[in-house]
Amino acid sequence: MKTALALILLALIGASALLGSPWMSQGFDLADLRTTAGQQLSRHLDDGTLLVLQANSAVDVKYDAQQRRVTLLEGRLAVDVADDDPRPFLLITEHGTLATHDAQLSLIRLGGETTANLQAGSAELDSAGHHLQLQTGQPVHFDRTGPRTP
Repeated sequence: MKTALALILLALIGASALLGSPWMSQGFDLADLRTTAGQQLSRHLDDGTLLVLQANSAVDVKYDAQQRRVTLLEGRLAVDVADDDPRPFLLITEHGTLATHDAQLSLIRLGGETTANLQAGSAELDSAGHHLQLQTGQPVHFDRTGPRTP
């Protein structure tokens, strides 16, 4: 009995150490779509939206009856949103949320900042309680304190 209890205790300690390690905290391993160094991925989503992930990028995709959500966990993403779907399309990072129905844009999330660049259509940014209508061709940088334009 003591041996079994000791083995269970060792297994719990090992699992705790693994879950607390930097390897597990990256969040990429469980991402819906991800790329590695030197890899690019193009994917048409269920609604026809085209996502292009650049190298070392990861996203989660969640569609439901009310909205279409893509969360950029890290890296670079280009999006051509299918505009024949009535649900809003949300691009999310820890720094803010872009909402659109018809945009072509790029999104870069590296470290403590996200940069969005609208090529066509319209999109609105909500970051740290600030709302900003994106302008075509004008990049906007945002972090946890809100948006700023160069």
